[in-house]
Amino acid sequence: MKTTNLLLGFALAATIGQPALADYPEKPIEMIVAFAPGGGTDVAARSIAMFMEKHLGNGASIAVINKPGAGGEIGWTALSTAEPDGYTIGMINPPSFVALAVEGKAKYTMDDFQTIGNIVLDPGILVVGKDSPYETLPALVEASKAAPGAIVVGTSGAAGSSEHIGILNLNRSAGTSFTPAFFGSTAPVRQALLGGHIPAATMNLSEALPLVRSGDIRLLGVMSPERSAYLPDAPTFKEQGFDLIVTASRGLAAPAGTPPEMVEKLQMALKAAMEDPEYLKTAQEAEIPLAYLDAPSYRALIDRITGELAETWKVTPWR
Repeated sequence: MKTTNLLLGFALAATIGQPALADYPEKPIEMIVAFAPGGGTDVAARSIAMFMEKHLGNGASIAVINKPGAGGEIGWTALSTAEPDGYTIGMINPPSFVALAVEGKAKYTMDDFQTIGNIVLDPGILVVGKDSPYETLPALVEASKAAPGAIVVGTSGAAGSSEHIGILNLNRSAGTSFTPAFFGSTAPVRQALLGGHIPAATMNLSEALPLVRSGDIRLLGVMSPERSAYLPDAPTFKEQGFDLIVTASRGLAAPAGTPPEMVEKLQMALKAAMEDPEYLKTAQEAEIPLAYLDAPSYRALIDRITGELAETWKVTPWR
C-alpha cells in the first residue's frame, strides 16, 4: 500500500506544471523592440514572430511593440522590469545592449534577463554618398588623417552601439579621428547621408542593401571576416588593410524569473522557427543574415562581448 501511494505521489508530482506548459500561451505575447519600426531589428522581429506563433501552437499570438529611445535603453529597461510571466519577451542587440551597462547608463544588468536565442549576426559597414569624393576606404582614412576631427560619420545607433565602437576602434588602429554623430535609428541616418548632411555613415549591412544596389550610396567596406554573400563585390575592411570586425547581434530574451517551462517552450519555438523551410525562404528573400545560437551559446556570446567592451572602455571610453 505504501509503495502504491508513493508511486501515485510521484505520478501526481510529475503532472504538476504540465497544464501550464501544455496550455501556454493562453493570451497574446508581447515582443518588445527597442527601436523604431522599419529598421533591421524591427524587420527581424516581425518576421520571426510569425513563425514562432506557428510553432508555439495553441493559437499563439505575438504582438511586436516598439519602444524606441535612448539608444535602446528604454525598451531594454521595459523588458528587464516586465512581469516574468512568459507573456513579455524582447529583442536584444549586443553590443549596444551591453555597452550601456558597461558605461554605467543602463538600469539593468545581464542578470535581469533570460536568453532565448540569437537570430541574426549583421556586420557593420561604412558608406558614403553616391557623389562623395572618397572612392575607397583608404582614401577616406587618409582624408581623416589630413583633417583631424573634420569628417563626421553618422551612426544608426547611439554612443556605445556596434557602429560607434567600430569608429572608435578604427580611430585607434588606423590613426584616424572621425567624429561620430548619433542618429539613434537607421532611417534618419540614411536620410542624412542621402541628403548630403553628413559625408559618411555606419550601419548594419542588411539596412543598406537596397541603397547600395541602387547606387544611391557607395559602400567602402564591410566589417566582417569575409565578403558577404549579399554583396559579393563589396570589399571587407581586412582586405583593404584594416583588421576591423564589427557585427551586431539580434536575439531574444525574457525577463529573469520567467517560469522555466515557458522559457523552454519559447526556446523550442525559436529553434523550430529558425529551421522552418518557409521561414528560411522568407529570411532569404528579406536578406536577413541569420545565425542561430541556442540560449547557452547566446549567453556565452553576450558575456564575451561584455568583456571585450569593458576592455575597450578602459582604453577609449565613449560618451
